[in-house]
Amino acid sequence: PYQYGLFFEEINHAGDGGLYAELVRNRSFEEGLDGWSKATTVGASMTLKTDGLLNDVQRQALDLYVTSASTDRMRGVKNEGFWGMSFVEGETYTLTCWAKANNDGFTGNVVARLLQSDGKTVIGEATLEGTIETTKWNKLTATIKATGTDAGGQLLLLTSNNGHLYLDVVSLFPKTWNDRPNGLRPDLAQLLADTKPAFLRFPGGCYVEGEAYEGNTIENAFRWKNTIGPIEQRPGHLNRNWRYWSTDGLGFDEYLQLAEDMGAAPMFVVNVGLGHGFYVPMEDLDTLVQNTLDAIEYANGDGSTYWGAQRIKNGHVAPYNLKFIEIGNENYNFNMGSNSDQSYEYPERYYKFYQAIKEKYPDIITIGNVEAWGTDNPTWRNEYPVELVDEHYYRTSAWMRDNYHKYDNYSRNIGVYVGEYAANSGD
Repeated sequence: PYQYGLFFEEINHAGDGGLYAELVRNRSFEEGLDGWSKATTVGASMTLKTDGLLNDVQRQALDLYVTSASTDRMRGVKNEGFWGMSFVEGETYTLTCWAKANNDGFTGNVVARLLQSDGKTVIGEATLEGTIETTKWNKLTATIKATGTDAGGQLLLLTSNNGHLYLDVVSLFPKTWNDRPNGLRPDLAQLLADTKPAFLRFPGGCYVEGEAYEGNTIENAFRWKNTIGPIEQRPGHLNRNWRYWSTDGLGFDEYLQLAEDMGAAPMFVVNVGLGHGFYVPMEDLDTLVQNTLDAIEYANGDGSTYWGAQRIKNGHVAPYNLKFIEIGNENYNFNMGSNSDQSYEYPERYYKFYQAIKEKYPDIITIGNVEAWGTDNPTWRNEYPVELVDEHYYRTSAWMRDNYHKYDNYSRNIGVYVGEYAANSGD
C-alpha cells in the first residue's frame, strides 16, 4: 500500500521561495539586508539592530531611519521577494510585521504598497493596523487586494513620519492551499497532491544532517523543535549543505499538515548525530534520541502528553498519525572508521534509536540506511533488527534502463525503500 510516494527536501529553494507561500525574502533580517533596499534614494537609511529585539530567538531587526518625510513624500523600504513577487488581480494578500519606534518622537502609521515590476505602478495599497509604541514591539497587520497582475512585483513599506522605526518578521502571504495558516502555494501543492502519494518523506536528505564549519556542527541541521509555533518564535537556521538560510517557516507542523492533506503517511528522517564532516560522540546521543521520541509524541500524542498538548495548542487537535521514522540519511557507507563519509558507528547509533522507538512506540515503522554510493548492491551489514532499508541511486540514464528488473528477484527478507534516485550522472 506504500509503493509510491514523495520525497521533499529544502534544496534549491524548494521550500523558502518555492512550495512555502511566503513572498518576502529574508523576512527576519537574519541574512542582513539581503532582499531589502530603500524605496527612495533620499530620506531614509537602513541599518541592522541587534539589541532590544522582539524576543530571544530573533538575532537582528531593521532600523529604518527616516528624514524629510511628509504625507506626499513618504519614505521607506522595499522587498522584491524571491526573484519577484507574484501578484494576481483580484487576489487578497495578508501582511503582518512587528514594529517598534525609537523614543525620538516617531508616531505614525505604516503604509504598504504592492508594486509592479516596473517599480512605479501601484496595484494595491493598505495602511497597517496596530499601534507603534516606543516601549514594546507590537504586531501590525493589513490585507491588500491586488488591482493588477504581475509575476515580478515588489512590496513597499512607507511612512510619512520621521525618526527611527524598527521592523522585524515582515511577512506577506497569498491565499494558501486548503487555506492553511502559514501554508503552501496552491499551484505547487496541488501538483503534489495530484500524484496521490502514499507517503511523504521529509525534510531531507542532507538537509537533515548539517555540515561542519567554523566549529559549528549540529547547529545547522534541521531541529524540529525550532520549527513549530508562531513564525516569530522560529529562529531559522543556516541550510549549510545547500548554502542558503532557512526560515523554518516550513516546519514540522507544515510538513505533517501537507501529508495529512494529501492523504499520505508521514515519513520523518531524523539526525543520528552524523553530518558532513562531523559526528556527535555516542555518549552524547541521548538528546537526539529523546528529540525523536518527542517528535513522535508531538505528532501522535493526545492532550495528556506534554508534546501532544503542544500540538493541540499550536492548532492541530487530532493526531497526525506519523507512521515512519528513517534513522539517519545516507549514514551507513564504507570506510566506517572515518567521520568524513557521515558513517561513524552508524549501526550502533541506529540500534540505539531503534530500541528507544520500539520500546515506546512499537507500531512506528523504522527505516535503516545502507550504502548510498560505492556499490550497486547495498547490504545491511550487521546483526541488528531492521524492517526497511533505504537505497539511494544517482546513476546514468543507461544504468537506470539496464536495472529495470533490479528488484524482480531481490530477497524479501528485508523490505526495501528507494528513497532517492535520479539519472543525473553522466549521459
